[in-house]
This record gives sequence, structure tokens and C-alpha cells, in this order.
Amino acid sequence: MAEEKPYKCVNCGESSAALYKTYGPSVLKLTKCDKCNGIVDKYIEYDPVIVMIDLVLVSKEAQRHVLYNTEFKAYWKLFIILIMIETYGLWRSDSLFNILVHTACGIETNNTTLNLTQLPSPLRWEAPVWWQRQCSGWQPEERDERDLFIWEKHFYVQFISTFAGVAAFILTVHFAMKMLQPFISQNETRFSSLLKAFSLANVSILLTLPMLVWGSDPEAETRAFHYGLVFVYSFAVHLNTFIVLYECPMAITALVLTASNSMKFLATYHTTPLIRELLH
Repeated sequence: MAEEKPYKCVNCGESSAALYKTYGPSVLKLTKCDKCNGIVDKYIEYDPVIVMIDLVLVSKEAQRHVLYNTEFKAYWKLFIILIMIETYGLWRSDSLFNILVHTACGIETNNTTLNLTQLPSPLRWEAPVWWQRQCSGWQPEERDERDLFIWEKHFYVQFISTFAGVAAFILTVHFAMKMLQPFISQNETRFSSLLKAFSLANVSILLTLPMLVWGSDPEAETRAFHYGLVFVYSFAVHLNTFIVLYECPMAITALVLTASNSMKFLATYHTTPLIRELLH
């Protein structure tokens, strides 16, 4: 009977049966990898702060440590919290997605936190005709301060559409990688592992919080530049995480991520007008 190897070497990704061996109440020896001859997981002796710093620096070793060698069970809580943060930006019409949609649809808004009409001309374009039918669903509605339920309703609508976009992203990655699996790796990747990887990588969305919470004064160009940088960093984190998860070449993973992000934006874009139409 083959020995079960539930862990992985953080250096090369080789499977391992144990992270350390215990020789007494206070004596343990870290296991060495059979393939690269390095320590299977050096992070088990590190402070969690060091692990977090390495995750921010997009370290594959730190990502393997969290995904394979720790009990990362509360990922679903993190998953929901991060979707709510993304929803908050869309609900406030203050995100890269809103900038793209409002600019493409020619929507002008009185929202003082984001003056889309001041975007430079290179960032402006018109939506295709078949898209313009959905543009009215993204027109910001007047908020009545006397009826807080209307505010909440808009947030719930945006949460559902954001969740639909995230679901489209995850399912696209899952099925694309499943079809490519015979050509890239013989390792079977569970759907729960994909959810863990997505939750870990999507923490990068927290970088939008400073602008959402404190950035009420910057011009639209500054906000677009900030959200653009966050998107590029987030794409890099997702790329690195999925390379670790699927052991897939960078070029193929980048193509899958590009397709998945496109599906996410399309699903979110079309779901919001659909729900608003059903509620009216």
C-alpha cells in the first residue's frame, strides 16, 4: 500500500508524508524533501507575520505553505468578506469596473467620489451597440436619505451580480484547467482547493480599501490609476497562485486568467440590469 503524502515541499512542490519528525516532548526535526533535498516547509518555524509578508511579496513558497501544509478551513468566510468588499466598491460606483462601464456607456454621474467625465480621452470609448441596451441598468439611481431600505436593496442587487461574476470566474478556471489537465499535469485538483486558492489570491482586493475609505478628494485620473495598479497586482497574485495550484506553465495560466476575468466582467455587467428589471 502506497504511503499517503498529504503535504508538499514549499520549494519544488513534491509531495511529502510529513513536515517534521518528533523525537521527544520538545525535540523535532524538520523533514527534508526527497526531490530537492531542502526543508519541506521552513514556514512551520516562522512567525505568521513573516508568512503574511511573503504572501504580499507573491512568494510561491508561502502560497504552498498555506494551501497544502496548513489547516486553511475558514477560507469560505474570507471568500464572503472579500466579495462584500468588492460589492461595496461597485455599490458606491467607485471601482475600476464602474470606471470602465460608465466610460463605455457614456454615463455621467454626480457622485463626488468619482468624476468619470474628467477621464482623459485615451481612456474613453463607446460601448458596442449590442451592449448599450444594458447601459441603462448601470445608470446610478438617486438615493433617498429618508428610505434606507432602497440603499440596502441596491447593495443586495450588487452583491448578487458580484457573486455571479466571481462564480463565472471560478467555473471558467475550473473547467479550463480540467480540460488542459492531461497536457499540463497529472495531479488531480479538487474544487475546494480552487476555492482556497481563489480566496488566498483575492486578498489583494484589500488594496482598494484606502481609496474607498479615505480617498474622497483625488481626481478621476488618480483613482483610475490606483485601481488599475491594484488590478495588475491582483492579476499577478492570481497568476502565481494558480501556477502553484495547477503546476501549469505561466503562458497557459495567463490565458486562462484573461478568459476568466472576461467572463467575470461579462457576468457582472449583464446580471445587474437583469435583476433591476426583475425588481421593477
